[in-house]
Amino acid sequence: MTVTDAEIKTLVTYCETNLGDPTVWTTPDGYPNSLALCIIDSIYSTGSHYSSVVNVIERYKESGGENDGAQALTRSIKEAGGAREWATTIAHNLKPANTRPGAQLKAEIIEQAAGLMTELGIDTVPDLRSKVEDNPLDNDVMRKWKRLPSQSSGVTYNYLLILAGMPSVKPDRMILRFLAHALGEETELDGRRAVELITETAKTMNVDPRALDHIAWRAASGRELTD
Repeated sequence: MTVTDAEIKTLVTYCETNLGDPTVWTTPDGYPNSLALCIIDSIYSTGSHYSSVVNVIERYKESGGENDGAQALTRSIKEAGGAREWATTIAHNLKPANTRPGAQLKAEIIEQAAGLMTELGIDTVPDLRSKVEDNPLDNDVMRKWKRLPSQSSGVTYNYLLILAGMPSVKPDRMILRFLAHALGEETELDGRRAVELITETAKTMNVDPRALDHIAWRAASGRELTD
């Protein structure tokens, strides 16, 4: 379903009324020096309290991985004895990728994602950006990432781009909730429409899509709008 001018106008009005001064909106810091941290955060972020994701990130940094690329992440997992051991001894997080019985661990998906990057000749954040910037939503990285177990929605791929400093939108349940509140619960929404709605609204408001995504997520999750 195509995004309409009326929807964008409604969203702009809703944002101006409910989200405060756009000049003080912030974008996530991301990890410009570590593709490993981008991968870890993006995969662990779904279905989790973000504090638990922060804990995983801090533990990985403490292991010496603050500036790791994809290859170093793969080595870290291998040296730990595999994804499950890495999840136990480094991440201290054995959360599965979904709630179905027998689901792979998020750590196992991270291992596959790191391998995917290496397969595509990507090791650093600049490598990733150079591969996808021309067409962020239609490229080999996106297609292969969405084939990873439990990643077909593209939510974690979009978040990966945000963490890498690109103007993307993470269409998770909080963003969908925000859009439903703004446009009406009967509005037809899916991940692709959510990305387009936030992106076009940000363009109309002359703000970074990452900033609108971030403030909308905070609003929908009941957090203070600014730190």
